[in-house]
Formats: sequence, structure tokens, C-alpha cells
Amino acid sequence: MKTTTVEKKITCPQIRFRSWMGGMFVFVAIFIFLSIKAPGFFTTINLVRNLLMPAGIVAVIACGMTVVMAGGGIDLSVGATAGLSALVAAVTAARLDLEILPMLVLAIMVGCFIGSINGLFVAYLGVSPFVVTLSSVFLIRGLEFLISLTNVRGTYLMLPMELTDAGSSPYFQLGLFLVVVFSVFIFLDRSCFGRYIRSVGENLEVSHFSGIRYRFYTWLTYAVCGILTAIGGFMLTSYEGVVRVGSGESYLIDSFVLPILGQAVFRRISVEGTVFGALLIYMVLNGLFIFGTPPVFVNLIKGSLLLLVIILSGIQKLRET
Repeated sequence: MKTTTVEKKITCPQIRFRSWMGGMFVFVAIFIFLSIKAPGFFTTINLVRNLLMPAGIVAVIACGMTVVMAGGGIDLSVGATAGLSALVAAVTAARLDLEILPMLVLAIMVGCFIGSINGLFVAYLGVSPFVVTLSSVFLIRGLEFLISLTNVRGTYLMLPMELTDAGSSPYFQLGLFLVVVFSVFIFLDRSCFGRYIRSVGENLEVSHFSGIRYRFYTWLTYAVCGILTAIGGFMLTSYEGVVRVGSGESYLIDSFVLPILGQAVFRRISVEGTVFGALLIYMVLNGLFIFGTPPVFVNLIKGSLLLLVIILSGIQKLRET
């Protein structure tokens, strides 16, 4: 009688290094370094008012770009749309004595209108999104100067005290930020709209032959982007306490960089990647300002950090393939 023996190989589970682990490691390392070396960094006032609140504003604006990029497009008018929406809402509130909620609704209506026009030209008329949104930037700037010259005395328009109090409150700013980010996450990753948008962004021809209304979903990305940038502009204006021409233009580069940084870490355009990028970039900027770094070096360091993350992500992707 033959007996057989079964040999069992004992294998240890292998831990695969993911790109998001590297991103989190960099984030935690920078946070610990700044907490030890930067005086006043690890304080409640600095973390909330100088880090989380500004990062939340730019993250909301960048979420609009995230939706558009997930659909395969780009919107260069996000900063200008944020500024015009806030300016129109503030001027109207000053004339009609509006409260916070009507101001926010008015700003959203302006942003949605601009985004819908951009989406109409891109989706249904076939115009390049670069050309359409760049043209919108110049038109919006002209409207801002026109509204400012006819309604604003001086350089700035002071906002109602109720709005400035709310804008300086972390509960208002961070609460609105969390509501927006959670809503966009549900829309983009947990709804049929988001699935169709990502399908259009990944392969337009396949989506078309699959029966997906690709023109509508392309238009929808720009409309949603206009809404989100308007909310971000409203948050920015209430945070600064004044409204001025061109207040949101400086956020164009950040709104473009943050989704790309998140894509390098999380392997796709995503809301969580955009939020991660906003927290990482603004944490570094906050540390640089505490150390007294000249502003001329800030953009160099920001670009170098982005390039480093992309290079590390590319190396890891090559190793996985």
C-alpha cells in the first residue's frame, strides 16, 4: 500500500507597496518635520485658520476642475468664474441687503450659467475646451471691471458683517467644504452620472457606441464645475472679508495642479486625490511662510514637490508593469 505525503508550502503574505502609501508617507513625514522644526505650526489657530481653511477653499474650486478632467476636458476659467460669481453676489447683496443664503444661491446661479455656456460650446458645437474656456476668461475679466466701475467705489467692496463673521468661522468654512467634497465624491464615484462621465473621459468613441449621451455628460461636467467654482469663490470672498476684481485668478494653477497631483498618488482623477493634494501643498506653503521663505522661491519649491511626486509615482508604475 503506497502512501503519499502532501507537502504544504508556508508562504508569508507579501505587502504590495501602493502609490498612495508613498504619498501618505511623504505627507506624514512633512507634517512631523514641520511640527518639530517650524515654530507655531502645530497649533490649533495655525492648523485651522492658516492651513485647513485656505486648503478647503482651493480644494472646492479644484473639485470643479476634477469633475471636468474626469470627463476628459479642461476648464481654464475656474478662477475667473469664482471671482465673477462672488462679485455679482456681493454687489447684489449690497444693493438689496441680501443675507448669506440668497448670496450663495445667486453666486451658484452665476457659476452654473457660465459653466453651462462653456459646456454648450464644447459638447454641442465641438469647439476646443481650451479655446472656449480661455475666451471665457477674457470675457469674465471684462465683466468684472465693468461691474466694478459701475458699482464699486474704490478698489474693494466691503461685505456685510454677517458674511465676514461667517467667513472667518471655521465651522462655516470647513462645514461647507465637507458638504461639497462629500457631495462631489458621491456624484463622481457613487452615481450613474459619475460612471458615465468617467466612461466618456476614458474613451469617447466607446461611450458613444455604447449608447451613452456623451454630449450631455460633457456639458454636465462644465455646469457642475461652474457651480463648484462659484461656491469656492463665495468661500474665498467671505474668508477675505472683501470682494475685488480678479480675486480668484490666482487659483487657476492650483486647481489644475491638485487633480494631477492626486492622480499621481491615487492612480486616477479623484476627489480624494484633489483634497490630498490641497492639504499637502498648503501644508508645505504654510511651513515655508513660517520659515520666512521669500515668495520668489515658493513657486519653485511647489513645482519641485509636484515633479518629485510624479517621478516617484512613475517609477512605481513601471515596477508594477
